[in-house]
Amino acid sequence: MKFNRFGNMMPLPEEKKKPYLLYEEPFRIAGNLYFVGNRWCSSHLIDTGEGLILLDTPCASAVSGLIDAIYRLGFQLRDLKYIVVSHAHPDHYGAVNALVHLTGAKTFLGEVDARDMRENPERLEGMNKNLDPFNESFVPDVELADGDVVELGNTRMRCVWTPGHTVGVMSHFWELEDEGVTRKVGIYGGAGFASLSPERLRKNGLPMSLRDQFLESIDKVWEEPVDIMLGNHPFHNDTYPKRQRVLRGEKDAFVDPGEWHRFLQELKDLFLAFREMPQEEIDKIYSVSQWEMYYGEGKQ
Repeated sequence: MKFNRFGNMMPLPEEKKKPYLLYEEPFRIAGNLYFVGNRWCSSHLIDTGEGLILLDTPCASAVSGLIDAIYRLGFQLRDLKYIVVSHAHPDHYGAVNALVHLTGAKTFLGEVDARDMRENPERLEGMNKNLDPFNESFVPDVELADGDVVELGNTRMRCVWTPGHTVGVMSHFWELEDEGVTRKVGIYGGAGFASLSPERLRKNGLPMSLRDQFLESIDKVWEEPVDIMLGNHPFHNDTYPKRQRVLRGEKDAFVDPGEWHRFLQELKDLFLAFREMPQEEIDKIYSVSQWEMYYGEGKQ
C-alpha cells in the first residue's frame, strides 16, 4: 500500500537545499482569497479590507518567495496584520518571527500547541533544524481555544481544535464573497499521520491517545459545509492541478462541495490501514518520497 499525498511527500534533496526551486507564481483562488505558498507548503492570504491575514508560513529559508508572492499580487507587506498558524510544525511556522520582525503582525496558534512548544523546546528545536537550519519557534500573541473566532475586516475565521497530527492542530472555516456568491471555505489543519506510529510517538514523548484523537477529529468536522477546500500542503487539495484548470478556462475549479468528504474519507481509510501495519512495513513505505510520483504525473 502507498499513502500517496499522506505519505512521505518530502521534496527532493536539491529542492530542500535550494528552496527557491519550490517557488511558483501566486494567484487568486476566489474572492479575496489568494495562494502564496510553494510546491511543498501552502500559505493562504486573505485581503480583509482592513489588512491581510496570512494562514501558515513556509520554512524560514523560503520566506523570500512568500514575500515576493505577496508583492506580485499587488499587496504591501506592511499591510500584513495577522498570521494564523494551523499547527506547531516548522514547515508551517518557520518564517513567523521573520515576518513579525518586518511587519509587527499579530500571531495566532492553538493553545494546546502553544503549551507544547513552551514545555518541549528541545523536541521543537530538533524539528526546526531537521527541516531548515533557520527555522525558529515563536511565542504567539493569541492562544486559540476550540471554537474561537479570528476576525478582521470582512473575515470571521472559526478555529476548531482537531488534534492528531500535533496535539493542538486547529482547522479553520470562514466565508468569502466571490462575484456575488457566498462560498464556505475550509481547511483541515494537519492531515499527515507518519508521526502517529507507536515508535514515533514514544520517541517524541507524545501520548498514544493521539491516534484515537486523529480519528475523532475527522468525525468532528465531517458535517462542516465546505465549498472551497484548502490544504496546508498543495498536494492535499491538488492546488496546482486546479490552477491549471482555471488557466484552461474552468473558472470555478476550486469550488467543489463534495471534496471535503472525499478528502476526509480517504484520510480516515488510509489511517485505519496505517494503524494495522507493523513498524517495519511503515518504515519501508516512508523510506522513499512520493514527491516525484505526484509532481511527475502532470499534476502541477
